[in-house]
Amino acid sequence: MCRIYGSFGGEPIAPDVLHTVGEAQRHGGPDARTLRTGDGWALGNNRLAVQGIAHGRQPYVLGDMTCVFNGEIYNHRELRTELAAQGHRFKGDCDGDVLLPLYERYGDAFVRRLEGMFALAIVDRRDEPCLKLFTDHAGMKSLYYYVSADGRRLCFASEPAALARFPDFPDAIDPSAVDRYFGGRAIWGPDTVYTGVRTLPPGSVLRFDGSQLDFEQHQLDALAVDESVSVADLLDRTLRHELTRMLDADVPVCVITSGGLDSSYLTALAAATVPRPHSFTIAYRGDWPGDERHFAREVAAHCGTRHHEVVLDPADFPDLIDRFVRHLDQPNNAPHGLSTFALFEAVHDAGFKVALTGDGADELFGGYARYVKAARDDGTNWHRAYQDTMAAAGPATLARLYTPEYLAQLRASGGHFGDANGDELRQRVRGDRHGKLETLLRYDQTERFPYYILRRVDHLSMAHAVEARIPFLQPSVMRLAHAVPPALKVVGETVKAPVAEAARRRLPRSVLDRPKQPFTLPVTAMIKPGEALYDLIGDTLLGPRTRCGAYIRRDTVRELFRMQTERPDAHAAEVLWSLLILEAWFATRNLRP
Repeated sequence: MCRIYGSFGGEPIAPDVLHTVGEAQRHGGPDARTLRTGDGWALGNNRLAVQGIAHGRQPYVLGDMTCVFNGEIYNHRELRTELAAQGHRFKGDCDGDVLLPLYERYGDAFVRRLEGMFALAIVDRRDEPCLKLFTDHAGMKSLYYYVSADGRRLCFASEPAALARFPDFPDAIDPSAVDRYFGGRAIWGPDTVYTGVRTLPPGSVLRFDGSQLDFEQHQLDALAVDESVSVADLLDRTLRHELTRMLDADVPVCVITSGGLDSSYLTALAAATVPRPHSFTIAYRGDWPGDERHFAREVAAHCGTRHHEVVLDPADFPDLIDRFVRHLDQPNNAPHGLSTFALFEAVHDAGFKVALTGDGADELFGGYARYVKAARDDGTNWHRAYQDTMAAAGPATLARLYTPEYLAQLRASGGHFGDANGDELRQRVRGDRHGKLETLLRYDQTERFPYYILRRVDHLSMAHAVEARIPFLQPSVMRLAHAVPPALKVVGETVKAPVAEAARRRLPRSVLDRPKQPFTLPVTAMIKPGEALYDLIGDTLLGPRTRCGAYIRRDTVRELFRMQTERPDAHAAEVLWSLLILEAWFATRNLRP
């Protein structure tokens, strides 16, 4: 696992500038920093040594091809055997060693042979020199890029903060980003908060030769399911295979155990694969709603893990939020992002470089009630109601929150992001052969999930040099999920039925039958008089130095704060929290939207 960066085309970039780019993301790759430059190109790497530690030095070179790589290839041993049989000789045992030999043999299609997560760059100087960027099928690893104003140079990096160190970085803020943030709880890609910067979507191949940029996406191949075997058995078998590979590392591996179904199931599988794995969960000092620590303890005891309970003090949140926001790639309002940041810090401090997480199961197998409700809603405006469930604030609230000038600007440019997104989803449902529920799931997997959840997991784990491995997002599991009929994913009132059935044989009933709740921070209860978070929000949003004054009405914010003071409410709390993160994100970068 690493952080990567580089450039191709145009005038050479000074070595000291490239050094500052690498330094800006060294927290994600503290073990080594390497750089290779050529005629009009540069490829750099910050390494987090996890696999093949003694021999994994980057960039990789094979003839006139050079590569830098961020991620893990879990089937590298099988690929190594295959390539060795074809005559290739390896000097080391790092998973990245297979990349250039595969690329040489299969061209751009080589990524279809990779099982894992990755963002990688190849400078290919054979024939017409060019740069190629690749991302994995699910978008687990981030990669950001821009093309210079004259169109001659492309620069890229794993993190926007590093990309911003290039000399011609286009730092103009996209005015629509504020509305996109409130409409999606994050800035959905491929566009970013910066008008000239984009992120590579899942399954992307980008080619740049110094004048022309070509782009394409690929999807996972279809899978035929053996109908003689239950879906739960297939899922359990597939995940056990993936866990066997994911627990194979040259550094200690742990598992995140929130107490919910997905992470608890993975904890049980990990405990069945290796003896007494370490598990981590998060909790908060005091008595707060939604506390899951007792469920996590029960799972840990049942599975025999060595359990670590990380307890945060809400009094420390002001300082923690400042550090947390500095590592967000873009504004993201998920309250549990703060918990995630602190949890990965504790994982790092305990000596672990790799952590397994349960992300992705809900999006693949229909684990959220909003999917089911929308799929069963035959009304003409179902898409608007569904979009509101993905937004921090709906159009009615935004009409009061935004300034008249900003509302006029949005109307002139096509209206609210949320409305346009809901309309697009309705059109997709009308034209998709998979049926409404499956279309909602696949839309989420490609349009929302990579940017709202996976970017957050990537950046907040790598902020502490921890690699987050996500078993549910491996190609074998995703192919299986895509092959399972929607009627088997939601059975009556049971959501995510295959996961629940597969987990039933491995977990205590109390965990299986508990009501579903999000792994989150109880901000509604924490934004009240006497709490540090309440004071921080008041000082930040009602103080004289707000950053979003051109877009957000102060009188509306004051009214929301009054309402939350007198009668705490989940909606008001989410809007206030969202505003806090937005303001803090711009303030830590000294920017104004």
